Amino acid sequence: MKKSWKILTLLLIFLLVGCAGSKNAEEPVEVPMRPPLLEESKSADSGTTLVSSSAQGETTERLVVKRADMRVSVADPAEAMHTVMQLAENMQGYVVNSNQWNSTNNGQTYIYASVMVRVPAERLDEIMQKVRELAADPKTGVLSESVTGEDVTAEYVDSQARLRNLQAAEAQLVELLDQAPDLQYTLDIFRELTEIRSQIEVLEGRIKYLEESAALSALSVEFVAEASLQPLQIGPWKPAGVAKDAIQTLVKVAQDVGTALIKFVIIWVPFLLPIGLIVYFVRKGAKKRKAAREAQPAQVQISDTPKD
Repeated sequence: MKKSWKILTLLLIFLLVGCAGSKNAEEPVEVPMRPPLLEESKSADSGTTLVSSSAQGETTERLVVKRADMRVSVADPAEAMHTVMQLAENMQGYVVNSNQWNSTNNGQTYIYASVMVRVPAERLDEIMQKVRELAADPKTGVLSESVTGEDVTAEYVDSQARLRNLQAAEAQLVELLDQAPDLQYTLDIFRELTEIRSQIEVLEGRIKYLEESAALSALSVEFVAEASLQPLQIGPWKPAGVAKDAIQTLVKVAQDVGTALIKFVIIWVPFLLPIGLIVYFVRKGAKKRKAAREAQPAQVQISDTPKD
């Protein structure tokens, strides 16, 4: 039964294909040409001159990315680092990174610390003033300070224009899907859409990065222990004082040696003397017994000698 159904299905397919072929032979079908919009969309991203917002009558606010660097001497670098971290959080910012380490200077070990935070651009001056107030010396505590700004307005406007062009090209390619005459043309459109979508995502990410960088300024601070900056004090050479110190050291060494000898005699002699006496008498008795054993065979030999 199943076999007969398969045969009937094949016959129906052959009949339908034959009818369609005869109809196409009588009425030729016009195959649409590739719409020129595809080629135009391909050149929209590569050859189009971007128009800035100022040319369109719009006013664009300058986009400036600010960064500040400071080096400050404080009494406690670790405490100052935590203070700056708390200030950034209170100003609706955040901590990028923080470090703390030890370093040796003039034979002394000191603590150093550094921290990088991002705060709203309008509050950069405020937090920098707070950092200045942490200095151990208001006049000389700020060892270095710099503020740099990068104007990214041109890149921002250019990226926005490119993004608009790519989005327009993407919309045109989506409309062309309804006019695709064959499978190959459809695949070409999908390939173009994939490439354009990738470029759009890159531009959107870059625009977002520029906006966030301009909205939040970066502040990097290194804290140095104030004590580590003090110069090494070298006093005048005094030979008399040196000789006096040497004599005092010699007397102290002699006193220490004498003290050790007295302690040895008082503490250890009462224990070592009996032991020494016992060892002496034991060795002396052993020598006597050995001498007696050696003398006894000689006497026996003399007594056994015959008399004349």
